[in-house]
Amino acid sequence: MVYSIKVHEDFVAELNKLDPTIKQQLRKKLDKVVENPHIPKNRLSGELHNCYKIKLRKAGVMLVYQLNDDETCILLLTVGR
Repeated sequence: MVYSIKVHEDFVAELNKLDPTIKQQLRKKLDKVVENPHIPKNRLSGELHNCYKIKLRKAGVMLVYQLNDDETCILLLTVGR
């Protein structure tokens, strides 16, 4: 099942601060995640236990997203270094 993507209002401003090549790398990762967003090793813990991450280790960037299985959508919350 392919999930749709929704964006938190603060996410766009944070994304615009990033280099275009990093944005492109994040897009490639997101293309894979929309097909299978439930990746156990990417699940966060603590207060963000219902969120997942996408990391670009070389760039030092992490994107945090939350799943809504009822609406089959991914909410992009934040991205940054």
